[in-house]
Amino acid sequence: MSTAAAHDQDAEAPPEALDELVDVLCRVETSLDRAVVRAVTAAVVQQRARQRRLAAELAAAPDVLSTGKSPAPIIVGKLLLALKQAGAQQLAAPVCRRCGRPCRALAFARREWGCHPCVGTQTAHAVCTGCGQERQVRGRDLLARPYCGRCHAPDDVTTPLVEAVAGIDPSVDPETVAAALERADKRTSGRRQIAAAVIARSELLTGEGASAPVPGVLRFIEELHAAGARAVVVPPCPACGRHNPLRRPLGAVRVCGHCAAKARSSLCSRCGRTKPICHRDEHGAALCEPCWSSDPRNREVCAGCGNLRRVYGRTEAGPVCLQCRPRLERTCSICGRTGRGTVSRATGKHLCDLCKGHWIVCSGCGGSGIVRGGTLKNPLCAHCVNPDPAFWKRCRVCDTTWQLTTAPCTRCSLDARLREVFTAADGSTAPELDRLRERFVQVDHPNYAITWLRKANVQSTITALVRGHPKITHAALDVMAPSKTLDHFRSMLISTGALEFRDEGLARLERKVDETITRYSPGEHQRALRGFIDWYLLRRLRGRLEDKPASPQQLRNVKSHLVAADAFLRWLEGHGTTLSRCTQADVEKYLNTKPAYAKQCSAFVRWAVRHRYARSGIKAPATRWTGPAGPHDEDGRWALARRLLHDEALPTADRIAGLLVLLYAQSTSSIHRLTTDHVTQDGDRVLLHLGPRPLQLPAPLDALVRDLVASRSTGTLIRTESHWLFPGRSAGRPLHESRLQRRLNAIGVKTRQGRSTALFTLTQQVPAGLLSKMLGVHISVAVAWQRASGGDWMGYAAEVAARTAIRAGSRIADTPDVQPSRTSSTTSQV
Repeated sequence: MSTAAAHDQDAEAPPEALDELVDVLCRVETSLDRAVVRAVTAAVVQQRARQRRLAAELAAAPDVLSTGKSPAPIIVGKLLLALKQAGAQQLAAPVCRRCGRPCRALAFARREWGCHPCVGTQTAHAVCTGCGQERQVRGRDLLARPYCGRCHAPDDVTTPLVEAVAGIDPSVDPETVAAALERADKRTSGRRQIAAAVIARSELLTGEGASAPVPGVLRFIEELHAAGARAVVVPPCPACGRHNPLRRPLGAVRVCGHCAAKARSSLCSRCGRTKPICHRDEHGAALCEPCWSSDPRNREVCAGCGNLRRVYGRTEAGPVCLQCRPRLERTCSICGRTGRGTVSRATGKHLCDLCKGHWIVCSGCGGSGIVRGGTLKNPLCAHCVNPDPAFWKRCRVCDTTWQLTTAPCTRCSLDARLREVFTAADGSTAPELDRLRERFVQVDHPNYAITWLRKANVQSTITALVRGHPKITHAALDVMAPSKTLDHFRSMLISTGALEFRDEGLARLERKVDETITRYSPGEHQRALRGFIDWYLLRRLRGRLEDKPASPQQLRNVKSHLVAADAFLRWLEGHGTTLSRCTQADVEKYLNTKPAYAKQCSAFVRWAVRHRYARSGIKAPATRWTGPAGPHDEDGRWALARRLLHDEALPTADRIAGLLVLLYAQSTSSIHRLTTDHVTQDGDRVLLHLGPRPLQLPAPLDALVRDLVASRSTGTLIRTESHWLFPGRSAGRPLHESRLQRRLNAIGVKTRQGRSTALFTLTQQVPAGLLSKMLGVHISVAVAWQRASGGDWMGYAAEVAARTAIRAGSRIADTPDVQPSRTSSTTSQV
């Protein structure tokens, strides 16, 4: 942090609560040094919130500082005693409010302090049941009647308690009841209260324990149930019905902590959310715990980083924040890195902050959970680190997850968060989102999912969808503002079956077409553009797809033609003419001024002339392929192929994709759409179906493909059964073509040059028709490359016809093994 920023931050920092309290005290005490007053006050009143409250209260009523008389908080009396011992002259020592004598030790009752004879015993006097005189109470019987010290004789509470329990469960022996009572409360008075309550109301043991007068009854019930008394019922929470510990009073009953917090929830004056209120400011406004913790008044300047942050510790240099608090740096037992962390209670070894709470797939049992031991390559879960169930606690929600606390586990926290996010304002949830939630909870790394849900763009997208659309459909998603988050959320809905599959690339293209055409007024230009896109480009594209998703290259081709045609029509309108009146000179003038649109615009002009939208006789040049361009490095191609085959440091998926480019002349648009159905196994042979005829993969490429099919990981948030050979980060989608292109460039594979070199070489060695069937390229492409490479296969048909019938039959039987001769010798060359 810069010096100027630090000064600005200090200027914005609120005054210290301790300084405010010291100011109030120094207004009365002038003989004592301010530093001494500050040191004594900081030692007695340590909490910042209490310092602030005392400063406000003493500023409003400072008489107690000069008189020493209550009513006032007991901490004020302790502070006056400490300051008098430090040498204060003007501040008064605390005196008893009843007798007026100075107090050396304070007794306190209802904001009133004094000496023990006056205050400490005033609530302990009553009329003794035995002698009838008003004396100090030394004990009570089972009926809560008071007795003095002379008349008090402790009666037996175990015998009537055993009889009360035997009336509920006769199988419980007296020793079990006595042991349960001893564990429920160590104090004699506490055990007497438990026994009196159970004897008076035996129904507390059969499910009515939530209305017990003392909390010790609930502990007694739990101890009896744990000892085997099955007729004794552990009471559920009367508010939510769950079997959670009932520790908080709510009216005449006791409820669980969640319901108690929910009952005391109110509208926070700062964040506007309904949350449990933990504090009120000087104006009485309610504040929840996060807002109160982030309040600048509860923050101090960190002695380590100099930022105004929440205090997590105090050192000799001053207060420190969470990041700057002193901790030893040790070597983590799991990842091996040296850093700050804690000692794991499960293994007794150091665990760094990065590994703490990290979810893994256990190498021992295959289940998912928080890492508890092992290493990063072979992590272990709680079951495999310590199989003793008594060592671990259970998640209080699912009661199955083994962990060190009873707090909700990460998976249950994710489920609760999803229910909150997916629920509309009226309390209903769309069935599509319910189905997604069921799959979402089963992710291998729920902590990643929780982090994803906390992102602002994710929250805003899901909230807008839930509030605005009671039923989740593609139409509902289409009307929302497009974003990557929305596309990712749609892919998750499709992968879980909540929405039907749809080619999103083609759907986006159709929306762009509609947006472009609707900008035209009804007329010939709108009709021409609609006909060119719908009945020429899209019709031809759908015929080629055959119900398969369109590739990015195909979509870019249609989009470029749309942009070029739209730009040409706009140019005509800008020059005061139309498509039907344009001349050859207009077309040539536009093509000369817009060379970037020449190829696509020429296709539109030729189509318009054929369909009589433009004058006959207008001609536009057609761009034809003139042959391979660029250098062809055959030696470099084989050197790179050898590296990909044998370099195990490279990712398997990248190695296979690069080899498909270099050996089989595949483009990234065809590689990224390969599925596991394209790979089959016939005995020991691995066959790859790139076209009608399969290719037998040589070693070691066949082993790499087998490993990829078995070990490919999706890397998505939710667990999906992906059939893509190269799965992407979005659920149910393959790796994007541009991403695959960048990964191949990173390992040195130039896809355009590598594919051109492979095609140039293969067309010299294999006939065009056979190459088209094996590599899946169009026959016209194969013929064009064969002519460009100078391959001569005119005598191939005659050579095949001259073979003997037996040899011809053998070649037909071995058809699956037919492949490029240069490629089939991969083992010998690489």
